[in-house]
Amino acid sequence: MPAQKKSVVMPSRKAKNIYENWKVYSKHGKLMFRCNQRKAQWYLTRELATIKDNEERAIQLNFDAKGQGHAEDDYMVEDRDNICVICGLTDSLTLHHVVPYVYRQWFPLTIKSKSSRDLLLVCKNCHDQHERYATSFKKNLATKYELPLEGKGWVRVPENRTARKAASALLRAADKLPSQRKQELETIVKDFWERKKQEISTMEAIQTAKKDKEEKEACNDDESVDWQALNWQEVLQKCCELQELFQGPDFIEHGQGVVRHLMVNETVDDNNGKERWPDLEDFVKEWRQHFLDHSKPKHLSERWTVDGEIYTH
Repeated sequence: MPAQKKSVVMPSRKAKNIYENWKVYSKHGKLMFRCNQRKAQWYLTRELATIKDNEERAIQLNFDAKGQGHAEDDYMVEDRDNICVICGLTDSLTLHHVVPYVYRQWFPLTIKSKSSRDLLLVCKNCHDQHERYATSFKKNLATKYELPLEGKGWVRVPENRTARKAASALLRAADKLPSQRKQELETIVKDFWERKKQEISTMEAIQTAKKDKEEKEACNDDESVDWQALNWQEVLQKCCELQELFQGPDFIEHGQGVVRHLMVNETVDDNNGKERWPDLEDFVKEWRQHFLDHSKPKHLSERWTVDGEIYTH
């Protein structure tokens, strides 16, 4: 007969608390890391851990964990206060990415999953102030790597802009335009409309020639079909919605391009055989130092350092 599961009673928590400071000990009694109540409950309900006696908000794993956890004096194992690390306020708190998400989302998993070290609690006011400095830093990176913040590889379609401006003028003030100017604008839109209908006819001819059903479906363009069915007023409205810029086949986001550049220099750690990216490591440290230099946090643990762990291994 299986042993009856004991109900686990969790201490109450304040809804505003982001850090809940649950300690997680290894099977052999080593403090490995801290987590929130939800994660602690996950271990307990699956009987992967038990409540640690004589210690508040602490669980002990009952299996041998793969990793060794963090060092005893590491930032990741200490209690954290639910206050802004910059000014000390306790209201309107948010988790701030020291390394902006625009870059971190492209990091390899062995770095990205370590993000909790570079997620710091700040108030909204301090966050907004720091973002101004962060934006300036991003602009410098955009220049350094020749990768605009809006991305690289946009394709411009000038005729869309011309048709949009003409249609907008006709919809906005057709009755106030001189007759000749109105006619010129109408000609611009009509010529554009005619080209669109011709494109549809060409597309349909290609589809008819194709025998493979999937290829036919791939060539079908719902937006193109609309152009043949539209009346004049609908054409004007449609033209007003035209975009001039499109992401081309070689388009790359700013953060993606920067991280790709930083990962070119790849090495292997002699101690554990794991991949390393020295340039990416320096990049993370740059952002950490940038945060310290510009926000000057008065309530950040001394254990949080620029040279703190970057990899999960």
